[in-house]
Amino acid sequence: MVLVRQTVKNDLVAAARAKRHGMHHTIKIAQEARRAGIPYDLAYALVEQETGTGRNVFGSDPTIYVGAGAVTKKKYLAYRARRRASGNRLMQGVGLTQLTWWEFQDAADRMGGCWNPRIQLRYGFRKLRGLIKAHGSDGIRRYNGSGPAAQAYKRSVLAKKSKWHRRLNP
Repeated sequence: MVLVRQTVKNDLVAAARAKRHGMHHTIKIAQEARRAGIPYDLAYALVEQETGTGRNVFGSDPTIYVGAGAVTKKKYLAYRARRRASGNRLMQGVGLTQLTWWEFQDAADRMGGCWNPRIQLRYGFRKLRGLIKAHGSDGIRRYNGSGPAAQAYKRSVLAKKSKWHRRLNP
């Protein structure tokens, strides 16, 4: 029971500190990071990299639903129908962890709905944890893809992770 209370307290402290720095969905991020087994600083860094302040939004990839704003169930289901009509060739990032690949989105749907911030975080953080477990810190690059842009992505996430570490551990 003491361990559970300490875990909840850790989540709440991390969430409160992240909120002071303008992050949204802070308690969900903390809880899902712990659940996935990734450090809070990495979780907040990934969300910041993907959406800036942790808003539940569609991405800006030049395909379909560019800049469609907030992800809602209705918008997501309309996007998914268009994505599927394209043979899953046209995809857009969804949510706090910007799930872009259609199979990731469908997996999140099976978990409760890709439009749901908690589910996006759960799937995205589990995916990241698995990639890091298999490939070390290069898993961060692999979360984004390959090539020079993915290398830059990894550097950016790691820089943000350091910043979040200082913010969460004053």
